[in-house]
Amino acid sequence: MSHKYPPPQQPYPQQQPYPQQQPYPQQQPYPQQPYPQQYQQQYYPPPPASSTYSPVYSSEYGPPTYENNQGQGQVHSEVGKNWNKKPRFQDLWAAILFLIQFVGFLVLSYTGIKTILNKNKLSNQNPANDNDDIIKGIKLDTNSIVLLVVAGIFGFFLSLLYMFLMQKFPKPLIKITLYLSIATYFIAAAIYGYVGQIILAVMFALFGVIYLICAFTWRDRIPFAAILLETITSLTRKYYGTIIMGFAGLIIQVGWSIWWALTTIGSFDKFYESSGCEETTPDKRGIRGFSLFATYYFLDGTDQGVGSTPTLSSLKRACTTSFGSICFGSLIIAILNTIKAILRSIANSNDDACGFVAACFACLLAGIENLVEYFNHYAYVEVAIYGKSYCRAAKDTWKLIKDRGVEAIINDNLIGNVLTMGAIFIGVLCALFGYGYISLFLKEIKDNGTLVLILVIICFILGLMMTIVVTDAIDSGVATTFVALAEDPDALRRTKPQLFERIRREWPGVVQGM
Repeated sequence: MSHKYPPPQQPYPQQQPYPQQQPYPQQQPYPQQPYPQQYQQQYYPPPPASSTYSPVYSSEYGPPTYENNQGQGQVHSEVGKNWNKKPRFQDLWAAILFLIQFVGFLVLSYTGIKTILNKNKLSNQNPANDNDDIIKGIKLDTNSIVLLVVAGIFGFFLSLLYMFLMQKFPKPLIKITLYLSIATYFIAAAIYGYVGQIILAVMFALFGVIYLICAFTWRDRIPFAAILLETITSLTRKYYGTIIMGFAGLIIQVGWSIWWALTTIGSFDKFYESSGCEETTPDKRGIRGFSLFATYYFLDGTDQGVGSTPTLSSLKRACTTSFGSICFGSLIIAILNTIKAILRSIANSNDDACGFVAACFACLLAGIENLVEYFNHYAYVEVAIYGKSYCRAAKDTWKLIKDRGVEAIINDNLIGNVLTMGAIFIGVLCALFGYGYISLFLKEIKDNGTLVLILVIICFILGLMMTIVVTDAIDSGVATTFVALAEDPDALRRTKPQLFERIRREWPGVVQGM
């Protein structure tokens, strides 16, 4: 039996070797493309495309972390979002309480002024009066009234000139007024020493030495104060509505003071007792100025903008949504004034022991009142910027004072010297102007020493008040800018980087915020 085997398997053909692989050409480096803007890390500060602004930060103060800015011209920081143009009404109970007491004042005013009118009728029926000669001696005629009007206009133009000097020469003015303030203490000490008041002379000399030491330690803060003074002065000139509103507020305040004085005198004559109260009205001037400068700080240079009438908007805010908070702060001052008046009444009593204790407490309370007024100044800034209630603003103000209180005091002192000394200097110039006007054009009253003295004093007061109207707006702007810088420096960096860089060079700690 034969077996058929399968034919032997043919060997596979030998595989041809693959051709040698050619090496890949050397890969050219890709050109480095910038990441899209939304994926880039936001460094601080982003250099503007149209500017060569390139700050260099010191190793001591590193840049803070800010939120990403997805849109141009918007304020994206947390504090900036909390500030808005339409805050809700705050502290309505304080506003209602003020309106109730104002209605009571109207009733009391009607009674008091009616009493004065009736008393004047009786005086006219009985012309014999021991004071007639004095009254005739100081009677103001048309020429005297013209003098006062001209002196007021002269003081107004001097205040505008001084504001221009503050903008152009802020640093020299700060230095000059600082050392003039120090010299005032030593001059007062010399005068008291000359007249034999040794204790007062030593006290003023001691104050002068302390102030001189403070001035030496504050010299590195002068550039920062100069930048603030220059910036706020230029803004006051740009938004001159603050000055117009200041004059309107001054007229209202003078009218209110006269009204209050007549009411007090008439009520005293009617009821034969002193109420011991002092004049206290809600201070809307500060809130108006704070709101305006806060609007510029946060919104100027953004899509929202400051609006066409920022001054009127700020005034509306002070008279509506912030009015209750203003009344709350004024109520605290009124309570302190009432307690102080009661203590003074006790101090003037016949009981020596109680009078001494009451006088000590009255002196202590006067110091507390000054501290509360200074505290209220910055609390009103918080109210104006963020539309907070007074209690919330007071809490945040206390935090601000604990964190930046020393800087605030130094800054207020340096700039306050410029404002105060300028007001006094312009008042003196107006007084000299009044005396010169009397010598040249009112020779018929030159020999009446009492009338000349009264007119010169009124000219001094007019010059002082004209300057205070201007400096009050500047003081509000300085306080607002300081608070905004302390709480939200990023808002200024985004909208006004050149100004921010100038401030950062002089006050590096500003980049840290609070």
